[in-house]
Amino acid sequence: MNIVRKILVPIDFSEDSADGLKYAVSLAQKTRAEVLALHVTQKKEADSFLDLLAIMEGTPMLNPPAGIPVDRLLREKALDLYHFIDKVLKNAGQVKITRKVALGTKAERILGVVKEEGIDLVVLAIRKTSLFRYLMARGKLIKMISQCPCPVLLKPSLDEPWPASGLIRRSIFAR
Repeated sequence: MNIVRKILVPIDFSEDSADGLKYAVSLAQKTRAEVLALHVTQKKEADSFLDLLAIMEGTPMLNPPAGIPVDRLLREKALDLYHFIDKVLKNAGQVKITRKVALGTKAERILGVVKEEGIDLVVLAIRKTSLFRYLMARGKLIKMISQCPCPVLLKPSLDEPWPASGLIRRSIFAR
């Protein structure tokens, strides 16, 4: 059995990713692993961020903006990630948490970080819908999981039970 030394948790600032982060930290406490929190942003976020700044500062939008510098976007997202982790984790104990922000498509950057950093386990938080429906709607997720060189743990959120409807309906077997 392989030893888990590094756990990757993709963060999108949602409640689901907060649950995934908490779970990864609890695993890391038991296995003495390091946690890498990764947020992936895209260039279009940089453009919409600049539009928002221009509107807030009262700049007329006669010409399309040139775009926010990528380094500024990455710094802003790194700060957001720092505050998110600080808010979610009140006590991480002795767990080392590394924060990383990357630019690109989520699946490609997650796979790239897994290979670059020598990740042993990826914890992906998922929403509470039928797992089959979720996987079918997320073809990119299935492709990423199949290409990942390490195990991927799909972590459902803790707040609510799985829906009764799904692939197999209760009415088929109820008598």
